[in-house]
Amino acid sequence: MGWMSILLVVGFLVSCASSPKTVPSLSEETPSQWNATVDKHIPDAKRAGKLKLYGQQLFELQDSLSRDIAGLNEKAVALNANYGATKEDARQLMAAFSEKRNTALAQYRDVIFAMRREVSAEEWKALTK
Repeated sequence: MGWMSILLVVGFLVSCASSPKTVPSLSEETPSQWNATVDKHIPDAKRAGKLKLYGQQLFELQDSLSRDIAGLNEKAVALNANYGATKEDARQLMAAFSEKRNTALAQYRDVIFAMRREVSAEEWKALTK
């Protein structure tokens, strides 16, 4: 059972790793707050519209990651309660979670880069402070 605890701690630490300060921290904002920030700093309606859509995608990805983490925790608890569970069962659980998480993080990265292409350095600083 100790190995399961170690896997859970490692998984938790990896999932909670802090992100760079240059990435918008949408987890502390609501979509309407993000939209207001964009309207405040991006005068061009076309670019502002794109940034709002990208922001919505980031909110959805963050929600998806949160649900995935909650699902991992539930599955890990169930696996821990199963005395017949093996290390291979735990490895498969973590592998499936990592694959899902890596896909979501790649999408997150792509959205951030798309956002950066739409704004100047000064606008990016204003959006991410």
